[in-house]
Amino acid sequence: MNTLFVLETTSLKPLNVILHNILTFIYYLAHQIGLGIFKVIQAIFSGTVFPESIIDPLGFLAILTLFMFLVSMDALKKIIWIVVCAAWILLLIRIFMIIFKLG
Repeated sequence: MNTLFVLETTSLKPLNVILHNILTFIYYLAHQIGLGIFKVIQAIFSGTVFPESIIDPLGFLAILTLFMFLVSMDALKKIIWIVVCAAWILLLIRIFMIIFKLG
């Protein structure tokens, strides 16, 4: 038996079930945050139609950005901030392309 079990009060659950539940919660949280940001952007630019495919990237970037404020590792933090800033820039470019109907 190669499955790792975590002890609960009622029964044993495999680790992959627990990880699945955690990742599902993180995805749900990211989707809800992205949906909120998406609604704000749509309210500001009401005449523009945005694809719903940017909801999840917005949410995950927001979670990653919030996480970065909590982490304080010098060298790693600088590298990750570069990646986070680049992702925000690329996402904003995509939003502006949608607004100005360039792509």
